[in-house]
Amino acid sequence: MQQLSKTVPNIEEFRDYCRSLVPLMKPSFSTLTTRRLELWIFNSVHLGNGTVSPGHCDDRLHKFTQSIYPGCNIGLLTYHGKLCGGSSGLIKPHKDHQYALPRTVSINLGVADFFIDNKTYRLNDGDIVEFNCKLTHSIPHVLSPERFSLVLWTLNKSKGYNCTMPVNF
Repeated sequence: MQQLSKTVPNIEEFRDYCRSLVPLMKPSFSTLTTRRLELWIFNSVHLGNGTVSPGHCDDRLHKFTQSIYPGCNIGLLTYHGKLCGGSSGLIKPHKDHQYALPRTVSINLGVADFFIDNKTYRLNDGDIVEFNCKLTHSIPHVLSPERFSLVLWTLNKSKGYNCTMPVNF
């Protein structure tokens, strides 16, 4: 894992924006989480059959994510907290599905422990980190009453995962 030199600009404004998206979130079907609320960004992948479909997209998210990870075309916003039922925010050890290339950028709002490559790292409010999602990783502890995680990838075209998002958004 590598801490990027960037941090979330205008963090409270971005947190409020993320809160406004919670009503759009749906419970995860993943067996790795417990009632996690999530919203696929730009594209959505059905992890069972691999189909790609359009995800949520708006100009603000597009501009923000492209400033952090130019070229990313899929993301997942997750929520832990009391809004709309929330969830524990934890995710069991796993490697990400083949839909994504290995380079992953994660934007953290709140405080959590991130485990990867047999090490635990503290993710603080506003941290932006890069890691290889093909290494086993997890979130074993969420240490703040509310946490958003925005994880960004690039679809793996060589495995047949193609973007549904318009090129010139």
